[in-house]
Amino acid sequence: GSPRSSGAEGLVDPISLEPLAALGYPPFSLAADLDHPSDNDLFDGNVLASYLVSTGRFEHPISRRALERSECARLDGYLASHRLPAARVAYAFDHRDEFASDGSGNQVAALREEASAVLQSLFAARSPAAAASREAE
Repeated sequence: GSPRSSGAEGLVDPISLEPLAALGYPPFSLAADLDHPSDNDLFDGNVLASYLVSTGRFEHPISRRALERSECARLDGYLASHRLPAARVAYAFDHRDEFASDGSGNQVAALREEASAVLQSLFAARSPAAAASREAE
């Protein structure tokens, strides 16, 4: 495989269901189970970051394992190293108690709103291809 796909052939992002091998950057690895590697460990890091910040649920999207701050910081570093939009995942993790408040005027509310918009635009941009692949089945 190409260095960009790094073991992602045939795998899809568990959130967007888009092929990981089609990414223009390597997938982000986030263990569903820290003791047992699986196919549920690879994500489009851009989608994952937006998902975590927009939902305020800092857990693995498949296994629901609680994430550690270090994993959120690693995701921020991944985004920066691949020149993807900054989502400030570690900041949102540090302020996750603010997700429960009404959010008026706080920094987390702004991050959450921005992440939701990014997530919606990612899905909107991909939906024609997804619809075409569903029709082809």
